[in-house]
Formats: sequence, structure tokens, C-alpha cells
Amino acid sequence: MKLVTFEIHSRLGHHRRLGALVDERIVDLTTAYATFLAQRTDEPTPRELAQLRTPPDLIGWLRGQHKSREAAEQAVAFARDLPAGALGLDEGRISFDRDEVHLLAPLPRPNSLRDFSIFEEHMTRREGGGIPKRPTWFRYPPYYKGNPDSIIGPEDAIPYPYYTGKLDLELEIGIIVGRGGRNLSVEQAKQAIAGYTILIDCSARDRGETEFLGPTKAKDWATVLGPCMVTADEIDEGNLACRITVDGEVWFEGSTSAPRSFLAHHLVAYASDNETLQPGDLLGTGTVSYSCSVDLHRWPQVGQTVRFDVEGIGSLEHKIVAGEHVVDHVRNGLDGLLQAPREAVTA
Repeated sequence: MKLVTFEIHSRLGHHRRLGALVDERIVDLTTAYATFLAQRTDEPTPRELAQLRTPPDLIGWLRGQHKSREAAEQAVAFARDLPAGALGLDEGRISFDRDEVHLLAPLPRPNSLRDFSIFEEHMTRREGGGIPKRPTWFRYPPYYKGNPDSIIGPEDAIPYPYYTGKLDLELEIGIIVGRGGRNLSVEQAKQAIAGYTILIDCSARDRGETEFLGPTKAKDWATVLGPCMVTADEIDEGNLACRITVDGEVWFEGSTSAPRSFLAHHLVAYASDNETLQPGDLLGTGTVSYSCSVDLHRWPQVGQTVRFDVEGIGSLEHKIVAGEHVVDHVRNGLDGLLQAPREAVTA
């Protein structure tokens, strides 16, 4: 099942909804399930039960676990045989054509964001050399914690920050946690994964020297998710073909089966060690081998269109636009209260 978050417009304003992709349509799960209950069962409170089982947001749906999945499957089966534009309970639309809605990130605001690095050839040049992996890398998957409030959806432009000359759009798989837990075994972690999405880790590659406690402005301004969440039972996350094109030119073709230290459920288990994961937590696999500019030595520019294709999940296509530029606090730093030591100034 492929789930999307979308926005519809009415005379009462904008409304965020949770949908399922069915052929060329998007089924509104809340409306479809409420209508199914009203027409096909003796449920006395179809609206209320639909809000509980198929709420209009992904995190709410994830919390319902197997009951929400069952309800979504019933809603999709019910809607599949209805004509386009069919109305349901309270005259609500049951499905929409793709061009009738605004598609948002499937998880517009994750509970948390952890981004790992597990692909051995990432940041290792094809001709040899590069950055060698530390011995600990093979047993302890490294990750940083990102900004869950800076998510960009499938129909948004990607801003190019004023403070970098090296925008890097790193292709990853996003892992969406569906079942919370703490100190999960590897097998329990596998069952905790709700599904996968495309994650683009937007990086300002030349900010490294100023961010010695971990990435901040180099990462926290944007992370792209979309176009959907594919439930974990439908794809093999460890073997997906990938492609990147820029203005129609192929820059990268590869696979998530490239040499990697861990699979998705290993990362979930590791993250849960002495921490409690929640439905709606997001983990990134890290950059698929050679699928970013620092590996390819090619850098996207303002005005270009970048497309990311991942087998079984879908495609993202984004225009790169100039980012905000109001002050130079990041590029030039702040006038602080302490004077830098002479060796720091001349270094």
C-alpha cells in the first residue's frame, strides 16, 4: 500500500488529508472508510470510527497499527469500484485525481529525525582513495539528529542557501517507524517498521569546518520526503534501483544493494537501545553509494531541476531556487563577546 498526505482546498480553507494511491487516483481514507461503514455495515457511528481508525494524518494512522491497516484496506477495496468523483458520507469526495490536490511530504512533521551513514562507498571516490571508514563504523552505525520542522514535500522547490557554494542533494531511503518501543531486538525492530519513503538529505558541503559539534546549518535547513510511504511488506528496502537526473541528464544510476554495513531494521534496533522510539519517528539510511555531489564531483545549481527515482517508491522532481538572504550570520559569523586567539585568526 502507498500512502500519501495531501491538501485540498475548499471555501472553508485548506484541509490536510491522508490518502492511498489507487491506480491513477488518491483515495481519501477517512471519507472512504466512513462511507464504507455507513453503507456496508451496521456501524452506528461511522464518522467517529473513521476518525479513530483512518484519521487524516499519517502519525495518527500509524498509532492504530493493525486496526488502522485493516480499515485502510477495506476503504481502498470499497473505493476501487467507485467512479471518479463519487461522493460519500456528508457529500465528501471519496477520491481525487492527482492534479486536483497538493501533495505534501507523507510525514509532514516527523516526531524525530535520525540520519545514519551505512553505505561503504559513500565519500569514497570511484578511482580509489577518499575517506576510509573507521573500524567502529562496521559495528556501530553513526548518525546525526536533524530538524523535523524543516521537511520539504514532493511539490516544493529546494532552496539553495546563500551561505554555501556546494549544495549537495544526497539520495537516501527514509525509514518510518510504525510501532513504538524501547530496547528492541533486531526481529522486533523489523516488525516496528511501517514503511519507506525517499529521503533527500540536503547538505551545505562547505560548512564542515564551522560545525565541530555536528551538523547544524549544514543540514537543518531542509530535508525532502516523498512522494509516498510504501508499506514495508511491499518492497525490499535492501535492493531498490535508483537514479538521479539533472535537467534530464543522468548523473547517477545505482542500487540500495550497494555494499552496506546494516539493513533498515538493524538501524531501528540500534536507535532503540536505551531510547524509546515512537510511531512517526524517521530514520535515514544515509547516502546510497555515489548518489551525491561529493561522490560524483558534480554540483547542482539554482535554476536546475533534479529528479530522483527509486524503484517501488516513486519519483521526486524539484526545482532549485535561491534561498533566503537577509543577514550574513552563517557565512561570516557573529561578532562575539570574546576575541579569538591569534592562532585561530591566522589558521
